[in-house]
Amino acid sequence: MAKYRKYITKGILEPIHKVPFHDKAPIKRTLMLGKNQKTQSKIHLAVHEVNSRGKKIAPYTELHRHNVDEIDLIISETGKLVYEIQLGDESYKIRAPCTIYIPKGLPHKANVLSGKGTFVCIIMAKKYKTF
Repeated sequence: MAKYRKYITKGILEPIHKVPFHDKAPIKRTLMLGKNQKTQSKIHLAVHEVNSRGKKIAPYTELHRHNVDEIDLIISETGKLVYEIQLGDESYKIRAPCTIYIPKGLPHKANVLSGKGTFVCIIMAKKYKTF
């Protein structure tokens, strides 16, 4: 009766500042798939709910890289969620909806500038290194 239950994983709320290279920020982060969960998935997936409430949010992410590829999705019903994305030595102002592909080893950071929406981080391994 419950042979597929193993495919359903409850998300875990976790403060963004608990993530390496991230400081405190008014972002609700939910780990959906990751090394702290019993799942057969081979990826890491976290969902960040963002709402700047019209206020400037101080930068909270430091430049970092991973030993595996990453994909980030920026989604907003209004299309008004804006991020600053740094890839290597180049910075981009990105507006939702948008997808960012980050090859392994590429230094990067993402900081919300304004708006309300969702940032989805998909790292292509359940266990990975950040440096």
